[in-house]
Amino acid sequence: MIVSARYLLTIGALLGGVRAKKSLVAPKGAEVLTVGVVGDYGWVGWTPVPDHFCLEVLPELVADGITIPNEVLNDCDPGDKSSLANATVFQTDTAAYIGQVCSMKNCSAFISVGDSIYDSGVDFSTGGILRFQEAWVDMYSQGVFEHAPWYQCLGNHDIVKGQSAVDFQTKIAPKYDSRWYFGTKGLPYYTYDLVGKDWTATFVVVDSDCFLSKYQKNTSVYYNDYTIECHKHTKVQVDFLAETFKKSKADWKFLQVHHPYMSSSTNYTTDLMPLIKIVEEHNGIVINGHDHCLAHYVFNSTNHILSGGAGYTQAGDCNNGIKLGPYAKFLAANAEAAANGFVTMDISKHGVNVEYYTRDMQFDGSDLYAVKQDLMPSYSFEITKKSK
Repeated sequence: MIVSARYLLTIGALLGGVRAKKSLVAPKGAEVLTVGVVGDYGWVGWTPVPDHFCLEVLPELVADGITIPNEVLNDCDPGDKSSLANATVFQTDTAAYIGQVCSMKNCSAFISVGDSIYDSGVDFSTGGILRFQEAWVDMYSQGVFEHAPWYQCLGNHDIVKGQSAVDFQTKIAPKYDSRWYFGTKGLPYYTYDLVGKDWTATFVVVDSDCFLSKYQKNTSVYYNDYTIECHKHTKVQVDFLAETFKKSKADWKFLQVHHPYMSSSTNYTTDLMPLIKIVEEHNGIVINGHDHCLAHYVFNSTNHILSGGAGYTQAGDCNNGIKLGPYAKFLAANAEAAANGFVTMDISKHGVNVEYYTRDMQFDGSDLYAVKQDLMPSYSFEITKKSK
């Protein structure tokens, strides 16, 4: 079929008419600006590969030496498949909960720490567009979500399909929905400022997928054209972080990344060290996801804020033998379950007030994670020492 230029222009006009082409940004000039930090959420609409293929056909194809696409392997993950029904409910219920809390707190923007679309992300295809619409656009569209920008970040599930997936999220999605913000250059790393009445906060978004050495093994489902290439050039992102922080005169400086440097489950200390050293030098703050829970860690006087509880939570990610103390300040998990929820940050001239909201997880006749007053923060702390 020959597609005319007029047809393409018409489609572009229709898409542009849904929302403004220019990405939304947080309002400026507030004495206190509240943002929600949300991670590991996009399960709704995922259709796994059928068991027949995964269990019976796939082994035969592997035995015959046929190359299996990473997204097919990932979408055969038995753990994720078994979790899908609960994960879909958890995302839906937690989205409503986030909306309720943020309506009460007047959140002006949302900060994503990645894994926006499970299980293998989206790309520029009909299926990818439909998934994006269902798992994100429609899910976060009511009330406080309707006009709030989301400052996005890539997670490991977002890059399974490689460069095509990254291009969709950084270049196509912001035009499809102006709330989805990925900088102004269509790159997987970028910076933005939140500007208040008498304060500024600088955020630098980095794709930590590029830094992980285990993703460079050909046995990894995250080993693809994108991760192979960007791993060769991690210095570009390290230098970008260093230069941005150096030039910034902001009161508060944040590294926004998916994988954890500090964790109760799996630390990526060696791989992420070049980034964290820069954060520590500037007395910055780290916000991340990946671990499916909520936690607060302090290491080398640096606050590490984990907000990975907006979808399917996993108790072991925050309850793995790590006890509260000088390192782990808050862990929203018990032996059976981790809490669904998110983090808010109230940013002002005087400090960053960080609050952890965990919802009362009543589900299927039981309460998976009981919270008596879930519209009140379960834990909070304030950062008053400014960045440099």
